[in-house]
Amino acid sequence: MRRKQVVVIGGSKVSRQTEKTAYNIGKEIALRGLVLISGGRTGVMKAASKGAKDHNGLVVGILPGTRFDEANKYCDIVIPSGIGYARNLTNILSADLVISVEGSCGTLNELAYAWQYDKKIVACSFTGGWSEKLAGSKIDNKRDDIIIDAPDIKTLCAELDAFSESN
Repeated sequence: MRRKQVVVIGGSKVSRQTEKTAYNIGKEIALRGLVLISGGRTGVMKAASKGAKDHNGLVVGILPGTRFDEANKYCDIVIPSGIGYARNLTNILSADLVISVEGSCGTLNELAYAWQYDKKIVACSFTGGWSEKLAGSKIDNKRDDIIIDAPDIKTLCAELDAFSESN
């Protein structure tokens, strides 16, 4: 049976507090036996990857560039796409679930793709950025659901539990 895949999106330049949050998210993903996928580089991507790796999780990084050494050191599987930030679409299409942490324009782009392709989205509103701005809302009327608001790590863990237990 295929393992469920969680894509964590967020800023490449973030505060220490956001790094700590992303680390804990990566840890919680690993503890549930889920695969963590990210853009494989710095900031939220690196911190979540470290959290998963430190807890025996499987970490995949899908890079914008062409070189394996552009990935953070916590990635088990590195996929250099060579397509720049168009790789955001590949990241999102790889997701069974998308978790948004903080974020600026790249995160907004990924959130729009996730919405367009009917991916379940959980936005950590307590981290600020586009995650806060879009949590609990709809991007447009294409879908009946909303972007799920996780106002704290406890709520996010409850969402991960429900997701990991679903078919």
